[in-house]
Amino acid sequence: MLLALAVVLGALLALHLYKRSRRGAAEVARETTPALDRFLREALEDELAEGVLGVRGSTPEERRKLTRTLEDEPDADVVGRIEDLVRTVELEFVRYAHDADVEITVRVRYEDGKVGAATKRLALGDVPEAVRADFETKGGTRVFRTWAFPWQRVRAL
Repeated sequence: MLLALAVVLGALLALHLYKRSRRGAAEVARETTPALDRFLREALEDELAEGVLGVRGSTPEERRKLTRTLEDEPDADVVGRIEDLVRTVELEFVRYAHDADVEITVRVRYEDGKVGAATKRLALGDVPEAVRADFETKGGTRVFRTWAFPWQRVRAL
């Protein structure tokens, strides 16, 4: 009897953890898109090559460690430099009622007060679902998000 109860409780716990992990995956999917990820990688790679690595007009070979770090294969030296020099990375989404697309600005705020920025327009469908929902429910023209580097993201069950 006790064994049967333990098996049932174990199965319920496993089901709960499975549902919780699926909900977390759905939230992550709502916060990004392939087009946004591509823009962020390119913009951050260009900005951080100069701002963190100190290499202006760098080649892909010179940025290789940075590229891998931004693609979730962190290099300890690059992560250390970024952590020391970058305060935050912020995203601003701007959409006007008459526009079919959204202007996205990524701002890198450094510890020394400097700010680097890059802007691109994406189709509304290439903007994360959660951002589109904020435009609809709040009725504003601007939505802000703080962006975390891959090694800073907490992965829950």
